[in-house]
Amino acid sequence: MTVILLDPLRPDTIPTRAVPLLSGPLAVTEDIHPTTLWGLGITGASWAEHDDPGATLLSSDRAHRFVLARMARGEDVIGAAPVPGDALLESVALMDTLRRNGPWESTQTHASLRRYLLEECYELLDAIDDGDHDLLREELGDLLLQVLFHARIAADHPDHPFDIDDVARSFTAKVRGRTPGILSGAHADLDTQIREWEERKAAEKARGSVLDGVATTAPALALAQKVLERLDAAGFPMDRVDPDLTRVSVQPGGDSAEEIARQRVRRLMSQIRCAEQRAQAEGLTLADRDSWLSVFHEAGETGAQSTVTSAQVDGDHA
Repeated sequence: MTVILLDPLRPDTIPTRAVPLLSGPLAVTEDIHPTTLWGLGITGASWAEHDDPGATLLSSDRAHRFVLARMARGEDVIGAAPVPGDALLESVALMDTLRRNGPWESTQTHASLRRYLLEECYELLDAIDDGDHDLLREELGDLLLQVLFHARIAADHPDHPFDIDDVARSFTAKVRGRTPGILSGAHADLDTQIREWEERKAAEKARGSVLDGVATTAPALALAQKVLERLDAAGFPMDRVDPDLTRVSVQPGGDSAEEIARQRVRRLMSQIRCAEQRAQAEGLTLADRDSWLSVFHEAGETGAQSTVTSAQVDGDHA
Protein backbone atom coordinates (compact mmCIF):
# COMPACT_ATOMS: atom_id res chain seq x y z
CA MET A 1 0.00 0.00 0.00
CA THR A 2 0.98 3.65 0.37
CA VAL A 3 2.16 6.13 2.99
CA ILE A 4 0.82 9.70 2.83
CA LEU A 5 3.08 12.10 4.71
CA LEU A 6 1.54 15.41 5.68
CA ASP A 7 3.62 18.48 6.42
CA PRO A 8 3.28 18.96 10.22
CA LEU A 9 3.35 22.74 9.73
CA ARG A 10 0.69 22.62 6.99
CA PRO A 11 -1.28 19.45 7.69
CA ASP A 12 -4.26 20.52 5.61
CA THR A 13 -2.16 20.51 2.43
CA ILE A 14 -2.66 17.21 0.60
CA PRO A 15 -0.47 16.19 -2.35
CA THR A 16 -2.66 15.87 -5.46
CA ARG A 17 -1.61 12.26 -6.09
CA ALA A 18 -2.77 11.30 -2.60
CA VAL A 19 -6.33 12.65 -2.82
CA PRO A 20 -7.93 9.50 -4.36
CA LEU A 21 -6.39 7.33 -1.63
CA LEU A 22 -8.19 9.19 1.16
CA SER A 23 -11.51 7.56 0.23
CA GLY A 24 -10.18 4.01 0.67
CA PRO A 25 -9.08 2.07 3.76
CA LEU A 26 -7.10 4.53 5.85
CA ALA A 27 -5.04 4.14 9.04
CA VAL A 28 -3.93 7.25 10.91
CA THR A 29 -0.98 7.63 13.28
CA GLU A 30 -1.49 9.38 16.61
CA ASP A 31 0.38 12.55 15.57
CA ILE A 32 -2.50 13.56 13.28
CA HIS A 33 -4.92 15.83 15.17
CA PRO A 34 -8.63 15.04 14.80
CA THR A 35 -9.31 18.58 13.55
CA THR A 36 -7.03 17.82 10.60
CA LEU A 37 -9.17 14.82 9.69
CA TRP A 38 -12.35 16.83 10.05
CA GLY A 39 -10.92 19.59 7.89
CA LEU A 40 -10.09 17.05 5.21
CA GLY A 41 -13.56 15.54 5.39
CA ILE A 42 -12.21 12.18 6.60
CA THR A 43 -14.68 10.33 8.82
CA GLY A 44 -13.97 6.63 8.24
CA ALA A 45 -10.33 6.46 9.31
CA SER A 46 -9.08 4.39 12.21
CA TRP A 47 -6.22 5.13 14.56
CA ALA A 48 -3.35 2.80 13.72
CA GLU A 49 -2.81 0.55 16.76
CA HIS A 50 -0.84 -1.82 14.56
CA ASP A 51 0.54 -1.68 11.04
CA ASP A 52 -2.28 -2.75 8.72
CA PRO A 53 -0.70 -3.46 5.32
CA GLY A 54 -4.11 -3.38 3.67
CA ALA A 55 -4.72 0.29 4.49
CA THR A 56 -3.14 3.51 3.35
CA LEU A 57 -1.17 5.03 6.22
CA LEU A 58 -1.67 8.74 6.95
CA SER A 59 1.02 10.35 9.11
CA SER A 60 2.98 13.56 9.63
CA ASP A 61 5.89 11.84 11.37
CA ARG A 62 8.49 10.48 8.97
CA ALA A 63 10.23 8.79 11.92
CA HIS A 64 7.10 6.94 13.12
CA ARG A 65 7.70 3.22 13.47
CA PHE A 66 4.88 2.31 11.07
CA VAL A 67 6.18 4.76 8.47
CA LEU A 68 9.71 3.41 8.80
CA ALA A 69 8.48 -0.18 8.51
CA ARG A 70 6.59 0.58 5.31
CA MET A 71 9.49 2.48 3.82
CA ALA A 72 11.71 -0.50 4.62
CA ARG A 73 9.29 -2.71 2.66
CA GLY A 74 9.60 -0.36 -0.31
CA GLU A 75 6.04 0.98 -0.21
CA ASP A 76 5.20 4.17 -2.07
CA VAL A 77 5.56 7.35 -0.02
CA ILE A 78 3.62 10.43 -1.09
CA GLY A 79 4.61 13.70 0.55
CA ALA A 80 4.23 17.38 -0.15
CA ALA A 81 7.00 18.71 -2.34
CA PRO A 82 9.41 20.84 -0.31
CA VAL A 83 9.11 24.57 -0.87
CA PRO A 84 12.02 26.98 -0.33
CA GLY A 85 11.38 28.66 2.99
CA ASP A 86 9.57 25.70 4.59
CA ALA A 87 12.16 25.57 7.38
CA LEU A 88 11.39 29.19 8.23
CA LEU A 89 7.93 28.16 9.42
CA GLU A 90 9.51 25.92 12.05
CA SER A 91 11.77 28.79 13.09
CA VAL A 92 8.79 31.12 13.50
CA ALA A 93 6.94 28.53 15.59
CA LEU A 94 10.01 27.96 17.76
CA MET A 95 10.43 31.70 18.38
CA ASP A 96 6.77 31.98 19.32
CA THR A 97 7.11 29.18 21.87
CA LEU A 98 10.22 30.73 23.40
CA ARG A 99 8.60 34.15 23.61
CA ARG A 100 5.59 32.72 25.44
CA ASN A 101 7.37 30.24 27.72
CA GLY A 102 11.03 31.26 27.98
CA PRO A 103 11.82 33.15 31.21
CA TRP A 104 14.53 35.16 29.41
CA GLU A 105 12.83 35.59 26.02
CA SER A 106 9.55 36.71 27.56
CA THR A 107 11.20 39.71 29.26
CA GLN A 108 13.21 41.07 26.34
CA THR A 109 12.43 44.30 24.48
CA HIS A 110 13.63 45.88 21.25
CA ALA A 111 15.98 48.05 23.32
CA SER A 112 17.42 45.18 25.37
CA LEU A 113 18.31 43.27 22.19
CA ARG A 114 20.21 46.15 20.57
CA ARG A 115 23.66 44.97 21.69
CA TYR A 116 23.01 41.43 20.42
CA LEU A 117 21.85 42.67 17.03
CA LEU A 118 24.98 44.76 16.66
CA GLU A 119 27.24 41.90 17.76
CA GLU A 120 25.62 39.47 15.32
CA CYS A 121 26.11 41.92 12.43
CA TYR A 122 29.81 42.25 13.23
CA GLU A 123 30.22 38.48 13.59
CA LEU A 124 28.54 37.97 10.23
CA LEU A 125 30.93 40.45 8.64
CA ASP A 126 33.85 38.53 10.16
CA ALA A 127 32.51 35.30 8.67
CA ILE A 128 32.29 36.94 5.25
CA ASP A 129 35.87 38.19 5.55
CA ASP A 130 37.08 34.75 6.66
CA GLY A 131 35.44 33.05 3.69
CA ASP A 132 34.22 30.25 5.97
CA HIS A 133 30.89 29.06 4.51
CA ASP A 134 29.98 26.91 7.52
CA LEU A 135 30.54 29.87 9.82
CA LEU A 136 28.67 32.13 7.40
CA ARG A 137 25.63 29.84 7.57
CA GLU A 138 25.77 29.83 11.37
CA GLU A 139 26.07 33.61 11.63
CA LEU A 140 23.22 34.15 9.18
CA GLY A 141 21.14 31.93 11.46
CA ASP A 142 22.09 34.09 14.43
CA LEU A 143 21.05 37.20 12.53
CA LEU A 144 17.79 35.52 11.51
CA LEU A 145 17.14 34.90 15.20
CA GLN A 146 17.29 38.65 15.77
CA VAL A 147 14.78 39.31 12.97
CA LEU A 148 12.40 36.65 14.30
CA PHE A 149 12.82 37.87 17.87
CA HIS A 150 12.13 41.53 17.09
CA ALA A 151 9.12 40.63 14.96
CA ARG A 152 7.71 38.43 17.74
CA ILE A 153 8.22 41.20 20.32
CA ALA A 154 6.43 43.61 17.98
CA ALA A 155 3.46 41.22 17.83
CA ASP A 156 2.89 41.87 21.54
CA HIS A 157 2.59 45.64 21.17
CA PRO A 158 -0.76 46.73 22.65
CA ASP A 159 -1.51 49.47 20.14
CA HIS A 160 0.45 48.92 16.92
CA PRO A 161 1.34 45.22 16.64
CA PHE A 162 2.93 43.58 13.63
CA ASP A 163 4.40 40.12 13.12
CA ILE A 164 6.91 38.27 10.96
CA ASP A 165 4.40 38.02 8.10
CA ASP A 166 4.02 41.80 8.10
CA VAL A 167 7.81 42.10 7.97
CA ALA A 168 7.94 39.71 5.01
CA ARG A 169 5.15 41.59 3.23
CA SER A 170 7.03 44.85 3.78
CA PHE A 171 10.10 43.35 2.14
CA THR A 172 8.12 41.94 -0.78
CA ALA A 173 6.18 45.14 -1.41
CA LYS A 174 9.31 47.28 -1.32
CA VAL A 175 11.38 45.11 -3.65
CA ARG A 176 8.54 44.55 -6.10
CA GLY A 177 7.82 48.26 -6.18
CA ARG A 178 11.44 49.18 -6.87
CA THR A 179 12.36 46.51 -9.43
CA PRO A 180 9.42 46.45 -11.87
CA GLY A 181 11.58 46.17 -14.97
CA ILE A 182 13.55 43.20 -13.70
CA LEU A 183 10.53 41.31 -12.37
CA SER A 184 8.48 41.87 -15.52
CA GLY A 185 11.35 40.88 -17.79
CA ALA A 186 11.30 44.29 -19.47
CA HIS A 187 15.08 44.59 -19.08
CA ALA A 188 18.11 43.05 -17.40
CA ASP A 189 20.34 46.13 -17.42
CA LEU A 190 22.24 47.03 -14.23
CA ASP A 191 22.24 50.80 -14.77
CA THR A 192 18.52 50.80 -15.53
CA GLN A 193 17.80 48.73 -12.44
CA ILE A 194 19.78 51.08 -10.21
CA ARG A 195 18.06 54.13 -11.73
CA GLU A 196 14.61 52.59 -11.27
CA TRP A 197 15.40 51.69 -7.68
CA GLU A 198 16.63 55.17 -6.77
CA GLU A 199 13.78 56.96 -8.57
CA ARG A 200 11.10 54.86 -6.91
CA LYS A 201 12.82 55.07 -3.54
CA ALA A 202 12.88 58.87 -3.78
CA ALA A 203 9.19 58.92 -4.72
CA GLU A 204 8.31 56.68 -1.77
CA LYS A 205 10.27 58.63 0.80
CA ALA A 206 9.30 62.14 -0.36
CA ARG A 207 12.21 63.45 1.69
CA GLY A 208 12.26 67.02 2.88
CA SER A 209 16.01 66.89 3.45
CA VAL A 210 18.93 65.32 1.64
CA LEU A 211 19.85 63.84 5.03
CA ASP A 212 16.51 62.19 5.81
CA GLY A 213 16.89 58.48 6.44
CA VAL A 214 20.59 58.65 7.36
CA ALA A 215 21.14 56.38 10.38
CA THR A 216 23.13 58.54 12.77
CA THR A 217 23.74 55.58 15.08
CA ALA A 218 26.03 54.02 12.45
CA PRO A 219 29.79 53.95 13.16
CA ALA A 220 31.26 57.40 12.62
CA LEU A 221 33.19 56.57 9.43
CA ALA A 222 30.17 54.85 7.87
CA LEU A 223 28.05 57.84 8.85
CA ALA A 224 30.54 60.26 7.30
CA GLN A 225 30.65 58.30 4.06
CA LYS A 226 26.85 58.14 3.85
CA VAL A 227 26.46 61.87 4.43
CA LEU A 228 29.11 62.74 1.85
CA GLU A 229 27.51 60.41 -0.70
CA ARG A 230 24.13 62.05 -0.15
CA LEU A 231 25.62 65.54 -0.54
CA ASP A 232 27.58 64.62 -3.67
CA ALA A 233 24.45 63.18 -5.29
CA ALA A 234 22.55 66.38 -4.41
CA GLY A 235 25.06 68.62 -6.19
CA PHE A 236 26.63 70.01 -3.02
CA PRO A 237 30.06 71.67 -3.55
CA MET A 238 32.31 69.06 -1.93
CA ASP A 239 35.23 71.48 -1.66
CA ARG A 240 33.25 73.26 1.07
CA VAL A 241 33.36 70.18 3.32
CA ASP A 242 35.80 70.46 6.23
CA PRO A 243 38.89 68.46 5.07
CA ASP A 244 39.30 67.10 8.60
CA LEU A 245 36.04 65.21 8.13
CA THR A 246 37.70 62.99 5.50
CA ARG A 247 40.73 62.19 7.67
CA VAL A 248 41.17 60.09 10.80
CA SER A 249 43.93 60.76 13.29
CA VAL A 250 44.46 58.32 16.14
CA GLN A 251 46.53 59.49 19.10
CA PRO A 252 47.45 57.00 21.86
CA GLY A 253 45.86 58.32 25.03
CA GLY A 254 44.10 61.07 23.10
CA ASP A 255 40.43 61.78 22.58
CA SER A 256 38.21 59.15 20.98
CA ALA A 257 38.76 59.19 17.22
CA GLU A 258 35.25 57.78 16.81
CA GLU A 259 33.67 60.60 18.80
CA ILE A 260 35.75 63.31 17.10
CA ALA A 261 34.67 62.03 13.68
CA ARG A 262 31.04 61.81 14.76
CA GLN A 263 31.00 65.39 16.05
CA ARG A 264 32.47 66.64 12.76
CA VAL A 265 29.73 64.85 10.84
CA ARG A 266 27.08 66.24 13.17
CA ARG A 267 28.44 69.75 12.63
CA LEU A 268 28.19 69.34 8.87
CA MET A 269 24.70 67.88 9.13
CA SER A 270 23.65 70.88 11.22
CA GLN A 271 24.99 73.26 8.58
CA ILE A 272 23.22 71.38 5.80
CA ARG A 273 19.88 71.48 7.59
CA CYS A 274 20.22 75.18 8.20
CA ALA A 275 20.99 75.70 4.50
CA GLU A 276 17.91 73.69 3.56
CA GLN A 277 15.78 75.78 5.91
CA ARG A 278 17.05 78.98 4.27
CA ALA A 279 16.40 77.55 0.82
CA GLN A 280 12.88 76.59 1.78
CA ALA A 281 12.20 80.09 3.17
CA GLU A 282 13.46 81.63 -0.09
CA GLY A 283 11.63 79.16 -2.33
CA LEU A 284 14.96 77.91 -3.69
CA THR A 285 15.62 74.41 -5.04
CA LEU A 286 19.01 73.01 -4.02
CA ALA A 287 20.28 71.11 -7.04
CA ASP A 288 23.69 72.48 -7.97
CA ARG A 289 26.79 74.23 -6.63
CA ASP A 290 25.53 77.79 -7.01
CA SER A 291 22.21 77.16 -5.29
CA TRP A 292 23.93 75.47 -2.36
CA LEU A 293 26.53 78.23 -2.02
CA SER A 294 23.82 80.86 -1.86
CA VAL A 295 22.49 79.43 1.41
CA PHE A 296 25.37 77.42 2.88
CA HIS A 297 27.62 78.88 5.56
CA GLU A 298 30.48 77.20 7.37
CA ALA A 299 30.41 76.77 11.13
CA GLY A 300 31.07 79.97 13.04
CA GLU A 301 29.46 82.25 10.45
CA THR A 302 25.87 81.72 11.46
CA GLY A 303 25.94 81.75 15.25
CA ALA A 304 22.90 80.47 17.05
CA GLN A 305 20.94 80.31 13.81
CA SER A 306 22.96 77.29 12.67
CA THR A 307 22.33 75.24 15.80
CA VAL A 308 20.48 71.96 15.35
CA THR A 309 20.00 69.83 18.42
CA SER A 310 21.33 66.30 18.69
CA ALA A 311 17.77 65.10 19.19
CA GLN A 312 16.81 66.51 15.78
CA VAL A 313 19.76 64.84 14.11
CA ASP A 314 19.19 61.51 15.87
CA GLY A 315 15.57 61.47 14.79
CA ASP A 316 16.38 61.75 11.10
CA HIS A 317 16.66 58.03 10.47
CA ALA A 318 13.36 57.05 12.04
